[in-house]
Amino acid sequence: MKAPTLAWTTLSINTVVILQGAIVRATGSGAGCGRDWPRCQGEILPLDHGLATWIEFSHRALSGVALLMGIWLLVKAIRLRHDLPGFLPFAIISAVFLLFEALIGAGTVLTGLTGDNVSVARGLLVAFHLLNSMLLIGALALTTLHAYPGRDWPPDWTGQTGLKILIGVSLLGMMIVMFSGGIAAMGNTMFPPESLQEGLTDDFSAQAHPLIRLRILHPFLAIAVGVFLWMSHALTGWLKPTPQARRFRNLLLAVYAVQLLVGTVNLAMLGPIPLQLLHLAMAVAAFGLWSVVGWLTLSASPTGSAIPSVPWQTKEVQPS
Repeated sequence: MKAPTLAWTTLSINTVVILQGAIVRATGSGAGCGRDWPRCQGEILPLDHGLATWIEFSHRALSGVALLMGIWLLVKAIRLRHDLPGFLPFAIISAVFLLFEALIGAGTVLTGLTGDNVSVARGLLVAFHLLNSMLLIGALALTTLHAYPGRDWPPDWTGQTGLKILIGVSLLGMMIVMFSGGIAAMGNTMFPPESLQEGLTDDFSAQAHPLIRLRILHPFLAIAVGVFLWMSHALTGWLKPTPQARRFRNLLLAVYAVQLLVGTVNLAMLGPIPLQLLHLAMAVAAFGLWSVVGWLTLSASPTGSAIPSVPWQTKEVQPS
């Protein structure tokens, strides 16, 4: 398999795994395999169990495929390290995040932080899991970007202090939003309100569970970070015009606008599973696009001449 195809496939499979994880959480199937790991209900292939077991088992199975794809991607990057020097560093970073994904998943099961567990520890672990998943998507997006030839490595990041600060703050903001999203999702899953009014009342109740009181932060953080992203991307485009980053920047802002709409409807409708999945899919797209925008902006020359205008149409370099 060619490097770009392998990178795109790995990115796509991991996106599906993340969405599967949301289905596991939303359907309460996290304990479908019991506290066995890597086996399920004490079996390699659980044939005589219910729907919850199969939902959890399918998630574990595809997660295993994603891990194998990450290893394959890393081996491919090692083979092409001379032809595609930027491909290997991001393949290594992706492999590290994939390993963290497996460890967090195993830890969640082995410690019993699934099913009916309503502890703060479970909410925090799920939030960390989501954050790691998003960082993995960002790493895989940049791995895919560098699976095409024609990119300078290492990039020249000399100076650009203002850009580095803006992009660094944007990264921190995105991470905070994703973490708060994990908290909000767990709060809604473990303590689903019967109406929007009831949910808002519980959010501000001093007697409510901590995860309920924390979930209200997510929409406010999402709006604040979104406004900052719009401002920072406009400013970075002015400080360093980069034509190749502009198309991704415009797409990112469009995704964010749609995400705000989806999030609002999701909140008003008390989080039906299809909307939860759409909301998460848009978050995955936003983090991947943001990673590409930030990297292209910092790495490109002021005119963008150092970056191929359409990288995925270039001819792949094969190992000799």
